[in-house]
Amino acid sequence: MVLVDLVVFLVVLLAVCNFMSWRARRHLNLPPGPPSIPLLGNFNVFMSNRPIYKVLKELADKYGSIFSLKLPMGRFVVLSEVDVIREAFLHRSEDFSGRPYVYSVSLMTRNNCGIAFSDYSPSWRMHRRTTALAIRRNMKGYNCMPTSAKIQEEVAQLNKLLSKKDGMYTDISAELNLSVLNVICDMTFGQRYEITDTDYQQMLDCNNKFAAVLEPGDPIDIIPALKIFPSKKLRMVQEIIETRDSILQKKYDEHFRTFDPNNIRDLTDAFIATMLESTDGDCKGVLTEDHVVMAMWELFVGGYEATYKSLVWAIIYVLNNPQVQDKIQRELAQKIGTRLPVWDDRHELPYLEATIMETLRCSSFSSMNGPRRTRCDTKVQGYDIPKDSTVFCNLWWVHHNPKYWKHPMSFRPERFLDEDGKVFTPKSFMAFSIGRRACLGENLAKMELFMFLGGILQRFQLRTPAGEKLPDTEPMPDMMRSPNFFKVQIACR
Repeated sequence: MVLVDLVVFLVVLLAVCNFMSWRARRHLNLPPGPPSIPLLGNFNVFMSNRPIYKVLKELADKYGSIFSLKLPMGRFVVLSEVDVIREAFLHRSEDFSGRPYVYSVSLMTRNNCGIAFSDYSPSWRMHRRTTALAIRRNMKGYNCMPTSAKIQEEVAQLNKLLSKKDGMYTDISAELNLSVLNVICDMTFGQRYEITDTDYQQMLDCNNKFAAVLEPGDPIDIIPALKIFPSKKLRMVQEIIETRDSILQKKYDEHFRTFDPNNIRDLTDAFIATMLESTDGDCKGVLTEDHVVMAMWELFVGGYEATYKSLVWAIIYVLNNPQVQDKIQRELAQKIGTRLPVWDDRHELPYLEATIMETLRCSSFSSMNGPRRTRCDTKVQGYDIPKDSTVFCNLWWVHHNPKYWKHPMSFRPERFLDEDGKVFTPKSFMAFSIGRRACLGENLAKMELFMFLGGILQRFQLRTPAGEKLPDTEPMPDMMRSPNFFKVQIACR
């Protein structure tokens, strides 16, 4: 009986909220959108078995480059073309710099104490600014080994592992996983792992569960009152928290206990230094232990996941386009010889850098940018966008729209080279988003991909044996566009 009463209450509450919202906004020039279902709105859009970015592309074809969806928790606005996205995220960046509240994410981030999922605020601005500074200093080797040197060490270790598979047609995902994860772990808290380490296996498991939690459309995030009922998603969130805290909280405690302001060892030390400096005056309480631990976690999740899967995609595209592999190998041989490439070589290796950019475009790992929230009533392209609207942009379609890209489904690194053979970045390239919420790890990700792919192709020939199927260039049917399992034959050069 209690359950029935609760359901009735929620239905009535939603009806009242929808009616009040309609009255308040009936005179606004809102973006067009599909007809909605009473109470549920356009929730059915997120329940499709097809990838959400393709569903939204079809809606854009029908309703335009900016359209809206009604959902129980508010209005969603979807941006699908470059000029619209740039107007919103660059020219009206402060209006669109908020983050919507997502119950499950709030649980995982200690009430949104990180950067990626936190709302816009003075605390967020300071946290983002200090994190960006810490990353830049770490990459340049301020009081520690430069990031490029750390990556070069991992590339050398990876090549040793791969050389043991010389001539084999095999899966190399474990080796790639380990190498990419070790870069971010070394940067963040100064530790490398082996494949057999328990912490390493637990961190991978935690990351896989987190990716599943981020898939949109779960009822608990649409109607948080449902949290009183047991759910698979809440169990998974709790497992993520327990695993993460058993590792990262321990790393934080060790760093705090041995912290020396005159010896900043890694990013965790840099965060702790900033936290201790903010204990007085106007900054008191702005950065806390929770902020530091969540910054550590976001660096791991963001720095590892996107880079690893983009590297896998790069290898898949190279296997499907052997002429690209040949061009990269010739460029490496002519410009740097037999030594491993470093990030400073990118001006001498434009085709390799262009291949990385084309990989990011084709794979569009982040098919939808992280959701943004409008902090005030605003306008885009003449349409009214009310305060607290949730805003997405369909980056997959931006990267595959023939309006911006000739033969968008083809893998062509040359599209990022100008007439002089130098790399350039078109306005329609938004792999790391744009504006105040653009990815902090853009330079790190590009550096890793450049050095890993270049280092692998310098030492090995990658191929698919005759009679075997080429790796699938279509992703798994998830929002993250994860690559499918594949094998590769490795031959030492």
